[in-house]
Amino acid sequence: MPESAFEAVEEVEERLVEVGKRAPAPLVEPSLEALMSGGKRLRPLLLVLCAGMGVSDRESLLKAATAIEVLHTATLIHDDIVDGAESRRGVPTAVAKYGREIAVATGDYLFAETFSELAEIGDARIVRSFAEASEGLASGELEQYRSNGVVVDVEEYLEHIKLKTAGLFKVACVAGGTLGRLTIRQVDALATYGQALGIAFQMSDDIMDLVGKPSLMGKGIGADLIEGTVTLPVIFALREGDEKTIRRVLEDPEPSPESIEAGIEAVLATDAIVKTEAWANGEIDAAIADLDFLPDCPEREFLEMVASEVVGREV
Repeated sequence: MPESAFEAVEEVEERLVEVGKRAPAPLVEPSLEALMSGGKRLRPLLLVLCAGMGVSDRESLLKAATAIEVLHTATLIHDDIVDGAESRRGVPTAVAKYGREIAVATGDYLFAETFSELAEIGDARIVRSFAEASEGLASGELEQYRSNGVVVDVEEYLEHIKLKTAGLFKVACVAGGTLGRLTIRQVDALATYGQALGIAFQMSDDIMDLVGKPSLMGKGIGADLIEGTVTLPVIFALREGDEKTIRRVLEDPEPSPESIEAGIEAVLATDAIVKTEAWANGEIDAAIADLDFLPDCPEREFLEMVASEVVGREV
């Protein structure tokens, strides 16, 4: 990683602590715990790298990089509330530890702080891009909630993850390119890269939900199946495998451990994982190809490396 990008992400860590500490008193502890819960800071890193391909104001860059991680954290808290999740990354969620009211207020505070940071930058284009991403997140979460237990097709699945996951990757890249004063064509290329990277990232998560290690993930194995969330591997498996066994898990509000295990085995007995990996790798190839429009520099090389490591990553 370019040294300047590393230093910027380190400073974002410090600013995240400041965001947590200035929360209303009852929300300080849950805010700090959520913000410091061990995330990889991939979205701030993308923003910093994209800005580094041009010339940006450092203070504005740090505010935007902080804002993208605060927004991401807020969405995780609200996701956990909707899902009733007990733990994330091996620790109790805000809703499990503090109750629904405090968790909702914490998420709302972090959403507000996102736009407070952005307002100080004073660039309407960046505020607009974050607002559009936030709207997409809300819409994607609602659509996913409504479709729990319902078998969706590939097109619907892709629309969900473009809104829920890829949107933040895309806005990180767009905001970075905008702050770096890159050309419209270059910012468009970064937007395409970010979206493709986000799609591949979610597909990789979908695979890990079925084959990953619980200690390395924010949730247990088979959590998506248990919640009734139909992911791409499940869509493929329903087409070519034991549909009845898989549907039994998806449609049961409280499936038994035996039913869950049978459902996972039914998915793994098909080529669903291989097909999902192939699709994700196709998204990565597309993401890297779009970087051809960007300057040849260390930041671009690192963006290529980030993309190449998304599929098959351990965490």
